[in-house]
Amino acid sequence: MRKLFNCLFTIFLLTSSATSIAQQVIKVGVGNFPPFFVESGNKGIFVEVVDEIFKQLPKYKVEYVFMSNHRILHEINLGKSIDVACNIFPNSEVNAYLSEPLFRFRDVAISKKSAQFKIKNISDLQDKSIAAYQGATRLLGNDFKQMAKNNSKYSEHAHPKDTTLLMLSGKKEIRVGDINIFLYDLHSKNYKNAKNVSYTNFNVHYLWPYVYSHMAFKNPSIKDAVNEVIKELKLNGTLEKIYSKHKMQ
Repeated sequence: MRKLFNCLFTIFLLTSSATSIAQQVIKVGVGNFPPFFVESGNKGIFVEVVDEIFKQLPKYKVEYVFMSNHRILHEINLGKSIDVACNIFPNSEVNAYLSEPLFRFRDVAISKKSAQFKIKNISDLQDKSIAAYQGATRLLGNDFKQMAKNNSKYSEHAHPKDTTLLMLSGKKEIRVGDINIFLYDLHSKNYKNAKNVSYTNFNVHYLWPYVYSHMAFKNPSIKDAVNEVIKELKLNGTLEKIYSKHKMQ
């Protein structure tokens, strides 16, 4: 019996080892901006989306590499530290293979209700002091780009939480960026004891529609395999369930 047990245990080890060897490690570059990507614990809404995709592709093992948005673009184009880049927009200068549209955002302008701003068009932002995320002028259309170019009080920031802080502190009048990141910021411990951080104290100006970003791949065959999974997860409602679970606006 003992010989049989040892034999079976040896087979198990060999099989497990073979499975591990067979898995191809995929290094996925992601930014660190909650609630979409959270470096501590490899968490976040979009991390769940990527994990769900690769559950259907067990031959690959995902390793997340957190870095700035600018570095992600550099690494997917010229570097060697990642195989896949997350959250790449279609008009980005990227020399890689883009997946199906995957990650959902809703950029808005946000102001304090006490300011009583009436903002219905991008032109209404012209004389306001604005804090936006890095790269906003490339993504939010020509009208926004021209507004920013002619607005000396416009600035962009690498960390979304900085745009929230600048508006809450009164250093900027308008925050431009994703509404879900703003909601996350309001509930963070940084503002737990602050006054007037309730969502009801702000006006949300819906100047842009939903947009979607992509995964970018150096290897086109992996991109093709991922695309098939994305299509299936959209059809069976899995992606929408992830977004709904997190109450994304």
